[in-house]
Amino acid sequence: MVHRTHRRVGLTVLALLLALLGVQVPAGTAGAAENPARVVREVRIGDRMLDVAVRSPEIDGLTHTKWVRLLLPAGWDRNARRTWPTLWLLHGGGGNHKDWTGNTHVEELAAGRDAIVVMPETSGCSGYSDWWNHGAGGAPAWETYLLGELRPLLEREYRAGTDRAAVAGLSMGGQGALKFAAAHPGMFKAAASYSGAVDPLYKSPDGGFNGPDAVKLGGLTCLTDWKRLWGEPGYPFDTGDPADVRQRHVWERNSPLHQAASLAGTPLYVSYGNGTNSGTGWQWGGPPPSPARCTDPAAHGGEAVERAIFGMNQEFRARLARLGVPATVCASEGTHTWPYWERELVASFPMLMGAIGG
Repeated sequence: MVHRTHRRVGLTVLALLLALLGVQVPAGTAGAAENPARVVREVRIGDRMLDVAVRSPEIDGLTHTKWVRLLLPAGWDRNARRTWPTLWLLHGGGGNHKDWTGNTHVEELAAGRDAIVVMPETSGCSGYSDWWNHGAGGAPAWETYLLGELRPLLEREYRAGTDRAAVAGLSMGGQGALKFAAAHPGMFKAAASYSGAVDPLYKSPDGGFNGPDAVKLGGLTCLTDWKRLWGEPGYPFDTGDPADVRQRHVWERNSPLHQAASLAGTPLYVSYGNGTNSGTGWQWGGPPPSPARCTDPAAHGGEAVERAIFGMNQEFRARLARLGVPATVCASEGTHTWPYWERELVASFPMLMGAIGG
């Protein structure tokens, strides 16, 4: 973006002038000035939980402000000389920064772990993407905000480490977690997806829910034109012409399935149900989830959303296998609901923490 380039050049010239005049510039000041994200409010929620309101021009809406919830480890101090690794947990469609603590025991799960848990708020239809906006780009630019602005802000002001992070998410957040890991190799030391929308271009073979249907419903949730996100997917969804691909390249860029080759080298955990609600067979406080839950059902059940998720993830794991990209996969009976996602968070937590030393 031209305006950012001009700003960076101006800041560099200013820093040089200050140095020539003998003015001392504190370490990190230039980086902070280049980052437009700003903390505008903090709310302490107990001893270990902190909600932070962040304002950025990359956030769409009248206020340009979103929250991020932090779970802080024992001994954390914003003025500490050390830093802490981070686990990013991404919400699903229609969710926010409170979802993980409100629907799971992640606060208890992370107690005693030497890591910061980062739970950012986006929008109910963010796609964890920089929106296409009919080819114009601009806000909302969620990927730019989260990884280019919020991440360095947390490193600068909340002692988040710079080189040890893992990412996980559910549904739309599962798509975001794997998309981030693929688009930024090495940034995340492990990635996990729970009922992730891993193929936005999924075409149901039997008349069920298609991938683009979720994007269209997301547009209704956010009261916006769904085409702003990635444009139109083209054939075979909104046209009968195989040559009419429209903005398919934008969809593929944001699809973990189409970017699967870039996940090589990143430890992966992929879980999903088949749309049959048979109960989790597990509850918080009991033994760890049994591997016997991963029955690898051959067919989907009746719940519409997880039925589509099942099809997406079956194709995704097949793509990983063809590429020789290893992944821990748990396919089971289950629906698109929190009890299953919490179970899989608990099951994958040792892998995620082990990857970052938390």
